[in-house]
Amino acid sequence: MLARGDLVRVPANSCLTQTQSELHMIDKFTYLEKPTLGIFIKYVDTKALLFINENYWRVDIKNVRYIGAA
Repeated sequence: MLARGDLVRVPANSCLTQTQSELHMIDKFTYLEKPTLGIFIKYVDTKALLFINENYWRVDIKNVRYIGAA
């Protein structure tokens, strides 16, 4: 289990998604080109909400690796 503020690593080729609003059917998404560090915020269903590069992104939990506590 991750706690708010934990430093995590997301591997390359992971899909990051952002919800534009509840009215949008399609989320904004991007794929990482290289491994990236982020800060864990909370769990959202089967995804983790992370703070990466000054934005909040949702990532599949299976792609999130614990590095340490911030």
